[in-house]
Amino acid sequence: MDRATAITEDLIDRGAPWSSRTSWQIVVGEAVVVGILGLLFLFRPIGGSSTTLQLIGLILLVGALIGAFQLWRRNVRPDLEILTAFRAGSGVTVGLVIIVATFFTNVTAEVAASLAVVVGIGFIIFGVSGLLSSFIGREPKMALPLPGLIANAVMVVTGAVLMFAGAAGPGAVDGIFNLLGILMIVAAVSLAGYAYLLRQQEATGVRRA
Repeated sequence: MDRATAITEDLIDRGAPWSSRTSWQIVVGEAVVVGILGLLFLFRPIGGSSTTLQLIGLILLVGALIGAFQLWRRNVRPDLEILTAFRAGSGVTVGLVIIVATFFTNVTAEVAASLAVVVGIGFIIFGVSGLLSSFIGREPKMALPLPGLIANAVMVVTGAVLMFAGAAGPGAVDGIFNLLGILMIVAAVSLAGYAYLLRQQEATGVRRA
């Protein structure tokens, strides 16, 4: 059990592309996953919007479970525990609602639009709490974690766009899903380029800070 927990902690730590402990192989794997998600968002070949919503719900759920795991392992500073717990609870709730709803109901265009509003709210809560954690958890005289700030800010903006698109109707939701797919593909290409850079650095023995 302890070994499995230690391995999980190591994977979480190395999973962030900007982590100094990550490797080009991990970043390549993340690029492949993000690229596949982007293609599914863009073309929706299996189950249409239902599958897209399930994937979004799964992303939220996984992110929330990582936070819950870190709380369980007491890897969260005491002053951030309440905020992390709130973030994890919100992510689990929204993620499960979306996954259960899409599996057990007929996801019409109107239902997809309503669920997009729920997802948008979840993204906003997740992103805002992440931004607050970055500011509250900042040590004096330390620079703000720019990659984390950007990631959470993008989540907030995405959530707002999804929420307003859902309120506007099914047509707007389809357009947003297409846009998210394109952005994910761009992110996948960027990760692939970053992985190549890391590979070059590892080949030449350059160490990152």
